[in-house]
Amino acid sequence: MRCSLVLLFLSSFFLSCAADDHGALDTSSSSDLSLEPVQTTFLLVLDTFQFVPVEEGIAPGFNIDGVVSGDDDAGSCNKEDLIAPDGEEGIDNQLAKVVPLFDFFGVGAALNYVQDSIEEGGVLIMFEIAGVDDFVNDPIVSLEVKAGFGIPLLGTDGRLLANQTFHLHPDSPDSFVDDARIEDGVLHAGPFNVTIPFAVLGMDYQLTFNAAQIEARWTEEGWLEGGVLGGGVRLEDLYAIGETAAADDGSVLPAIKQLFDGMADLQPDEEGECQQVSCAVAFSAVPAFFFASDLAP
Repeated sequence: MRCSLVLLFLSSFFLSCAADDHGALDTSSSSDLSLEPVQTTFLLVLDTFQFVPVEEGIAPGFNIDGVVSGDDDAGSCNKEDLIAPDGEEGIDNQLAKVVPLFDFFGVGAALNYVQDSIEEGGVLIMFEIAGVDDFVNDPIVSLEVKAGFGIPLLGTDGRLLANQTFHLHPDSPDSFVDDARIEDGVLHAGPFNVTIPFAVLGMDYQLTFNAAQIEARWTEEGWLEGGVLGGGVRLEDLYAIGETAAADDGSVLPAIKQLFDGMADLQPDEEGECQQVSCAVAFSAVPAFFFASDLAP
């Protein structure tokens, strides 16, 4: 029972897609997006959301605290930063260091279950990008993260088909940033606090990425590819989700705390104890629509 509940918690937190191999942002192959958009607001639904393990000190993410930290930096609670695939130093993504341990906790099977949840409409994370005047360079656009629900149709490759219509979730968190931008065909947003909604086994969860940043590349089809979302997640938020998942089994939460023990590297308190764990996920998204009736005032 304890193992199954730990699995439930981890599956609810580590949303992932094993069907797509998206990693860190790669801007080396930009698409021809020279045509002006015929619309200014775009809605996309995330079809992959994947934690990527560190490999030889390299992992996707952002320099959230603005410091290149070594293992002797008290400001990061002595956590050494990583390096991005493009060579940028100071990457805050401590969670990437324990991704290889997910299988030890039975997460390998859970990831497939979470993908099933995405495909069945249990998890629909939506990006609404507004004020787009130019796909290549636009200094001011807005980004709003919403929650949707519905039963999506899939292509032969297992990915969500583009241009489907979904319902707006009545409890959508609607995290908003009004100073996002597009540079060289790449969407940049943040830092801002973004709440990611998800649901597993009928239980709704929300996890907030603090001081989050987002980067993703537009494609000619109007998709977002090579996306990265990174930020800090509060330990107390992780534990709160663990308590919900643990239900009446008091042995589960200590196991969850043990998993994240010593991982915090952001936001030290007055005693110098860090309160947040840095993390990053890779994602992609395809165009979608909301039913007009859901958006009516």
